[in-house]
Amino acid sequence: MTLIDIMGYTAGILVVISLLPQTIKSWKTKSTKDISLRRYIIYCAGLVLWIGYAIIIENGPVALMNSVGLVLALSILYLKLRYG
Repeated sequence: MTLIDIMGYTAGILVVISLLPQTIKSWKTKSTKDISLRRYIIYCAGLVLWIGYAIIIENGPVALMNSVGLVLALSILYLKLRYG
């Protein structure tokens, strides 16, 4: 693993960690009234593009961490659509 890979994983971990509080709170409270639907749709679309880009350039850290972020963002989007 190179220093660049470590930097990529670290950045990805920080982004994933930033999504955890909102994901956990939304699942626990089943309340998403203050969450922007438009923001999460755009964010999920951006993550899908990042994943595609990372696959094309064969960058594992970016693909993996954005995939984890996408799972969390999609779970918030699901909750927004269900309870919003």
